[in-house]
Formats: sequence, C-alpha cells, structure tokens
Amino acid sequence: MGRLSLPELHSERLVLVPFADAHRALVVSLNSDPDVMRFIRGRAATPEETLAEWDVRTSARTDEARGLGYWVGRVDGTFVGWWSASSFADDRTRSGLGYRLRRGAWGHGLATEGARLLRDHAFATPGVETVVASTMAVNTASRAVLEKIGLRHTDTWVRQWDEPVDGWEQGDVGYELTRGEWQDLTAS
Repeated sequence: MGRLSLPELHSERLVLVPFADAHRALVVSLNSDPDVMRFIRGRAATPEETLAEWDVRTSARTDEARGLGYWVGRVDGTFVGWWSASSFADDRTRSGLGYRLRRGAWGHGLATEGARLLRDHAFATPGVETVVASTMAVNTASRAVLEKIGLRHTDTWVRQWDEPVDGWEQGDVGYELTRGEWQDLTAS
C-alpha cells in the first residue's frame, strides 16, 4: 500500500495540520509547562523526553497509509496544542484518541472540538471499529471532554510510577466508543 499524507482537518475554529518534524519545537515548548504535564509526568518534560515521546508517536503510532496519526492545532494561526487519532500496530480495529493543549487554550472548548473532529476522522478510517482513550482518574477536565464526545468509562487500573504523580493511587481510566455507538450518536 502506498504512503499517503495525513489530511488537513478543520472544525469551526481549529485548523489541524499533520504533525511534521518542523513542529517538534512546538511540542517541546508545550511539554515544558509543568501545568500541562501535571497528569502525565507530574513535572515539565525535558526536551530529550519530549523528542523521545514524539519519536514513538511518529513511528509506532502513526499509519499515514490509513490516515491515522497526529495533528498540530492552530486557532487564527496560533499554536494551541495537538490531537491524535493514532494507530495500534497490533490491533488495526482500534484508534487511540489523544490531545494536549497549551494552558492558554484551556477552558474554551477547543479540546472537545478537536477531539470530536478526530473521533469522527478515526471512524472514517476503514477497519476502525473502536476509538479508545485513557487519562488519570483525577484528570476531571480530560474525562469531561471524553464524555462530551460520547466515550464511556470502561476500565480503571492502578499502575506503579517511577516518579509518582499526584493522584496516582486513584488510577488511570480507560474510555471507548464503538462504531455502532458513534453511528447512533451522530445520527441524532
């Protein structure tokens, strides 16, 4: 199968462009904010940690031939964060929904707007039957976004952290939405 590029996506306010190497400095800057990384690392990420994270995201979790991967979001030309409809190499029926926004973009509905756009994009991908996401149980803002776009809480687990994050003992939560549930949701 030939290599395609990811499409540019648009919502009411967002322009999402496929992640490229030129965007690495943006995600390094994003991850350098300890508030942004509170529920991920409990502290700001180093540039090296961020670049390693994105090496994994752009290799193992991106499948351009299927249209799955990562996008950088802008509002009126200003970088506000990233969103994903990522690939699972070991399960082509699932896509991972994710997002991370600059602190200045919080509280304006952009996480929900972008997540809804990527949820729909994932289900437009042939073979994707389930969209999944996870966050920390204490990350109520992220959980609210997932619930607003129709994902349902399906699992909770507690893992051991090398560097414990506040709230780790309440665990992580998994969410999902099946293609049939999405069709019912978008038909109304």
